[in-house]
Amino acid sequence: MLQGSRAHALRLLLAAGCGAVLAAATATAASAHAALLGTDPEDGATLDTAPASVSATFSEVLDGPSTTIAVTDPAGETLELDEAAFEGDTFTQPMLYTTPGEYTVAFRVVSEDGHRVDDAWTFTVEAIPDELLAEGAESTDSAAPTETETEAEAETSEAAEPDTSDAADSPEEDTNTGTTLALILLAALVVVVGGVLLVKLLGRGSKDDGSADRSA
Repeated sequence: MLQGSRAHALRLLLAAGCGAVLAAATATAASAHAALLGTDPEDGATLDTAPASVSATFSEVLDGPSTTIAVTDPAGETLELDEAAFEGDTFTQPMLYTTPGEYTVAFRVVSEDGHRVDDAWTFTVEAIPDELLAEGAESTDSAAPTETETEAEAETSEAAEPDTSDAADSPEEDTNTGTTLALILLAALVVVVGGVLLVKLLGRGSKDDGSADRSA
């Protein structure tokens, strides 16, 4: 009877020991996953200017060849980017951009012990330097002209606009000139006609005086 009790106790101890070992193994495996510790820029951040690269840091050393990274633009299009650089527990992804807005960095990383983690983070950019524009993307600077450009365009428009003030005064001046010339010609005509009449009257008077003298 005593031996049976000892055997039963021994089996209990063995079962407890196996359970402890199994629990320890499970905890070790769980802690071995490459958990995301932080990103640059932070998840949900809004940046005045788009960064040249983004990065993420994990709790474990990464296996670069087994890691996949995909970046999508505000329209949901996947960007064609240079390969990411890996340094220990961090990857750094060079960036290009198509338009201001929200970008998503999705990744599937694998730690050196083979554990995989899938996750993503987003950030928003308000302006993009020309050197970071993806092929075919339009410069964000051309979308809104600067104050200097606006003033230059206004000056160009004013210079190109013809001055119609002289043209508007020209018909009136031509009319005044024509009227003055007509008055001068009319006055000359009156003088000429008056002179002719005067000559005729004087000639007729002379003839009448001659006739009167002969009659006398």
